[in-house]
Amino acid sequence: MRPGRDEHGTRGRRAPAAAAILAIGLVLGIITAGSSPGTRLATDLVTPSVAPVADTAVLNVVSIGDSIPAGNNCAGCTPFIELFGQVLARDRVSKVQVTNLGVGGATTTDLLESLGAEGDDSAPVRDADVVTVTIGANDFASSLDGYPDGGYDENWPSTVDPDFDVLRSNLTTILQRLTELREGRPTTVLVTGYWNVFPDGDVARHEYGPGFEADSAALTRRVDTVIEEVATAHDAIYVDLLRAFKGSAETDDPTELLADDGDHPNQAGHQKISEALSAAVAPRSADR
Repeated sequence: MRPGRDEHGTRGRRAPAAAAILAIGLVLGIITAGSSPGTRLATDLVTPSVAPVADTAVLNVVSIGDSIPAGNNCAGCTPFIELFGQVLARDRVSKVQVTNLGVGGATTTDLLESLGAEGDDSAPVRDADVVTVTIGANDFASSLDGYPDGGYDENWPSTVDPDFDVLRSNLTTILQRLTELREGRPTTVLVTGYWNVFPDGDVARHEYGPGFEADSAALTRRVDTVIEEVATAHDAIYVDLLRAFKGSAETDDPTELLADDGDHPNQAGHQKISEALSAAVAPRSADR
C-alpha cells in the first residue's frame, strides 16, 4: 500500500509461489473471468480429508493482483488464497488446485499487461474456475509524496482524481479480459477491496500523525467504491475487506491484523481475508 515499499506500496517482484491441490466440489457462483499478474506458482497435491466427489474433477483457483495475495512482508505466512482453497477443499470435498500469481508492486496497468496475449497470466487464467482479483492500491503510490514532510495539501483527495479514472478504466478492461480468456465457461470471480490503500494502524499513526487515518480512510473508501462498482457491473462478487478489517462501523484498529510494516496483512490478516472470501461465496453455493 505505502508507495516506495517493496510491498503493498511498490510491491517488488516476488519469487514464484506454489500452487496446491486441495479438495472441493462444484463450481461456486457462475460468473466469467480469469487470472492474475506476476508471481509464478508450482503445483502441490493436498490429500483431501474426505473422499473427493470425483477423482478426475479438479477445481482450479487462481489469485491475481499485487503484494497482498503474494503474501509479501509476512515471512512464513500462508497467503489467503491458499487458506481459501483449503476451505473450498474441505467444504466441497473434491480436488482444488490453487495458483497464486500475486506480484509485489503490481498496478492495474501491470496486471493488464500480464493478461495480454503475450502475458504470463493468460494461460493460468484460461484454466481457472475461480479467480480472485486484488489490485489498485499501487495506482495511488504517488499520492503520498510530501505527506510526511508537512507538504500535505488540504485538497489532497481531489488531486488524485486522475488515478481513479485509470483505476476504473483498467479494472474494467481486466474483468473483460478475464471473460475473454474463459470463453464463456462457468467461472467465479471475486474482486476484493482494501482496508487501506496506505499503511494503517500503529505504524501509520507513528509515521504520518493522527490526521492521516481520516485522510487515508476517505481515499480508501473512494477506491473501494470504484472497485465495487466495476466488479458489480461485470457480474463479479465484490469482497469488502474494509469492514472485514475494521468492523461494520469501519473504525476498528487493524494493527493486530497487519505485519510489522503496517501495510500488509500478517497471518491473522490473511485468515481474515480468507474468511471474507469464503463468506462471499457461501450464499451462492448453499443452494447448489
